[in-house]
Amino acid sequence: MEEPFTRVVQQIFNNWAALKLAVEHSMGGPDSKQTAIECMNYMVQFCLYETNVDVDSIQEALEDIMDEEFETICEDNSPKEIALVLFKFLQLFRAGDLAQCEIEYQKLPVMNTEWLRQSKTQVPHAAVVDDSSSEENNESETPMVEDGWVEVKNRRKR
Repeated sequence: MEEPFTRVVQQIFNNWAALKLAVEHSMGGPDSKQTAIECMNYMVQFCLYETNVDVDSIQEALEDIMDEEFETICEDNSPKEIALVLFKFLQLFRAGDLAQCEIEYQKLPVMNTEWLRQSKTQVPHAAVVDDSSSEENNESETPMVEDGWVEVKNRRKR
């Protein structure tokens, strides 16, 4: 049940404008996208394994995530709307009504790009050091970030 529910949560989070804006503006720090993925995984676990899950507890968890992880307060009522949709799917999964789950899943909005996707293998940040000079007193390390990779090059002070 976890894999199909993860698919649903991923689709819903991909369509959540407030979350996407928070990630695009790095409200969750330099690894905002990874934070969003972790929050998505947390919501799957919360919904499936927490006792007495209802719409209000899901809404509260979503609001806490946005506030604590992204320093964002949603005034658009989106956490409540998402909580209602997640709870509907949760009830269908628990009832074993996978056919209705698929019908409801097909009704979810589809974004042109899936910006929030967890790959099966996460690539860690790597540091590449250019030791082209041995004059340590006249050099500084300047991090260069590109596509999730961190490259550190030694640059001489002028």
